[in-house]
Amino acid sequence: MEALEKLEQRIPELLAGIDRLKAENVRIRSEAAAAAAKTTELEEENRRLRTSLGQEESTRAEALKRLDALLRKIEEHENIE
Repeated sequence: MEALEKLEQRIPELLAGIDRLKAENVRIRSEAAAAAAKTTELEEENRRLRTSLGQEESTRAEALKRLDALLRKIEEHENIE
């Protein structure tokens, strides 16, 4: 009988512990979902930045080619005179 009484006394404590664990689980899942959303957002921003950087590098390379061509024209003109 004593064991049954101890069990009866522990049941509310155990149920409260389960409730706390469930609440903690909900909180952690919510935090994980928010972190996943932020990660997705950062990955998209990273992709956009890499694309932009690639375009900038391409534009810079094209500008350098054009400058080189202009310099060659100037040098050729000076050599002719």
